[in-house]
Amino acid sequence: MTKLFNGIQLLLIILITMFCGAVGLILMLIMFSPKPAMAIIPKFWSRFIFFVFGVKLDIRNLKNTNKNESAIYAANHASPLDIPAMFLALPVPGYFISKLELKKIPLMGWYMSISGMIFIDRKNREKAMESMRKAGEQIKKGKNVIVYPEGTRSKTGIMQQFKRGSFIMAKEADVPIQPCTISGAYARMKSGDLQCRPGSITVDFLPITKWDERLFDSPEDFANKTQATVNQALIV
Repeated sequence: MTKLFNGIQLLLIILITMFCGAVGLILMLIMFSPKPAMAIIPKFWSRFIFFVFGVKLDIRNLKNTNKNESAIYAANHASPLDIPAMFLALPVPGYFISKLELKKIPLMGWYMSISGMIFIDRKNREKAMESMRKAGEQIKKGKNVIVYPEGTRSKTGIMQQFKRGSFIMAKEADVPIQPCTISGAYARMKSGDLQCRPGSITVDFLPITKWDERLFDSPEDFANKTQATVNQALIV
């Protein structure tokens, strides 16, 4: 019975993902702009997923965010639920930096591409860094970007080393980093799980930080100190 219920949940998620991708594409074609779709579709999709899985979201310290200044929102990553959690928690539309393979997903991948999501070819270091530089330019122009500096989901729930790419981007583009913690998502759904355990997820916005050579020796140091801040604030 449990397997049947989980199967129905996953089918609903697949259907709503395809539906949101199609509606998003139509909205962008009608409005000649990705902005209306980005303001509506990600949050609708995320709310539906949390409703189906029985997950509630607790957002803390929203006062630490600045709607008037675009930023890089950097969070820990241990669950597929981290993505809808960040979409719902952000006070502004957020754009993900995603692996290139997601671009090939029918409807949703097309929607992500046209809406302005940033794709990175992880297999090519030069292309990946070029994509990060372009992302930095877009952030300076007003785009808010969500990154998971670990690079991939933690398989154990223990935070992995933050990679320096996002912090090089913040330094070179002179844009702030908004550290965030996502607590409880791993307990709800681990990486590779097909089953979600109902409960709550907490997203906590930590104080904004920015590259300062008086505080950081290098982008690696910037990444390490931000990781320490996020790790310390996680709710265990």
